[in-house]
Amino acid sequence: MHKQVYTIARVCSEFGCTHAIICPGSRSAPLLYAFKQEPTITCISVIDERSAGFIALGIAQQTGKPVVLICTSGTALLNFFPAIAEAKYQQLPLIILSADRPPEMLNQQDGQMIMQKGVYGKHVNYSHELMCEEDGNSDLLLTQRIVQTALVETMEPGNKGPVHVNVPLREPLYPSSLKFESPQLAIFDNISNTSLPFSLKDLDQFSQAFKQAKKVLLIVGQQTPDTELSDVLHQFSKFEKVVLLADVVSNQQQNSVVPNYDAIIQYASPELLQTMAPDLIVSSGGPIVSKALKLWLKGLKPQWHFRVSEESKPINTYGNLTHFVRSSLQVLLTRFLEINTSSVTNLSNYAEQWIQLGTKVNELQQAFLSKHIWSEPFVVDRILKSIPEGSLLHIGNSGSIRFASWLGLKGFLGKVYGNRGTSGIEGSMSTAIGAAIANPNAPVFLICGDLSFLYDTNAMWLNSMPQNLKIIVLNNAGGKIFEWIEGPSKFPEHLDFFTTPHSRSIAQTIAAFGIQCITCKSEFEFENALDGFIQSNQTEILELVFDTQINLSAIQEFKSIQLTN
Repeated sequence: MHKQVYTIARVCSEFGCTHAIICPGSRSAPLLYAFKQEPTITCISVIDERSAGFIALGIAQQTGKPVVLICTSGTALLNFFPAIAEAKYQQLPLIILSADRPPEMLNQQDGQMIMQKGVYGKHVNYSHELMCEEDGNSDLLLTQRIVQTALVETMEPGNKGPVHVNVPLREPLYPSSLKFESPQLAIFDNISNTSLPFSLKDLDQFSQAFKQAKKVLLIVGQQTPDTELSDVLHQFSKFEKVVLLADVVSNQQQNSVVPNYDAIIQYASPELLQTMAPDLIVSSGGPIVSKALKLWLKGLKPQWHFRVSEESKPINTYGNLTHFVRSSLQVLLTRFLEINTSSVTNLSNYAEQWIQLGTKVNELQQAFLSKHIWSEPFVVDRILKSIPEGSLLHIGNSGSIRFASWLGLKGFLGKVYGNRGTSGIEGSMSTAIGAAIANPNAPVFLICGDLSFLYDTNAMWLNSMPQNLKIIVLNNAGGKIFEWIEGPSKFPEHLDFFTTPHSRSIAQTIAAFGIQCITCKSEFEFENALDGFIQSNQTEILELVFDTQINLSAIQEFKSIQLTN
């Protein structure tokens, strides 16, 4: 009997883990038995490790707690790698338990064995390896300490993320009886999520810069919903010289001065952009979607740029950072408002300038949308306005997230997520499935492209798909973003190596999984199907098929709108 695996499961349970994603395998059998005995942990079997990793990531996004990932030995754990990299850059807590064979068998031509120890390198926060039990003798205290340490490391303030624990196991792997009393352990308290403090010097420097600045640009990148931050951002954005730009997956878009800021910068002339340049930038949160914003900011040299983050090292995305404050944005701005609200005067119409530009962009975009061209930007706008309030929305990468960013989520009132840590197309559907599992009573929607969907169809091998998930697939016949972004489109003779032309039907592809798919090839079909699709109480897929040339021309027209003074 592998006593140490029961220690692992008990420590995870006592720490507060609520979900374990388990991939089938023989070497990992003791881990399966142990976790299935913990009543506080929901065990979910997922056959494909790549999908399993993203399902775990989706649950971690929603719960904020470490999610356990379990796999057998060999190449199985390598298939977790894309999700682990995404978790690293999104700072999401995963605890990876990889079963392994005894260490003396490494590189001895034993089956299903690779160099598992430390295999994830710098893409995990930390790596550990447990002792391999000898003749049933177990050092349970050592196992307890290592697993507790690993769990704490997943939740480290300013550095949440994945941690790997390699678990070598000897045969026999299958016990004669499952009657085993889990060890009673003295588990120390869960780690505190208290925000890091900042120095009075930081606060003074920020206050002085704010008082002197006439144009303040506050940029909030990707993060999970935070009502306390939302409240303080609402107060801070009342200053007329403050322009708050909240990313499409920041979950703070309701506080954006202009939700469609990405389109404003995309459409603005160089002369207009020059008049919009700030003298104080405050940046916080994760990555931002808008390439136009990044390119614009990289060309600016503001007098001050404060990066506010709980990470241990400053991130200088735009190359013009002047100050780094290691703190949560909510804590810094709360303290700033307590001592500065009455002493800071508004001597700028900076916010009003952006608001007027936002109004113009709305008019220009509406003029395009009123043409009712059957195209991706048209349907994304329509879908965003139709999703019920309080829903969770996942947006796949590539074209889908760009359309949502340009449109500014107008009309959508809910939480928004996307895998923007590494911005890969894989795992979008699995992540949304994880979100639906973690929120069984909330409607969950996914908008993604055809390649992203096809790349992740193994996610549908689940024995029980969550019935609160709705998937919208923009089928443009294969990676057509490369036909409208600069670079690849200049050499059309090579586009087949950038795009992935195909004639696959999403409906035919998923027929074996028994999931309902509605295919629409026109606005008429789409409008007739949309309400029923949104209101249905089962998992469904809405496949939207576009004529390649009409769609491409519409996208180019949409992204090339001109905005001048």
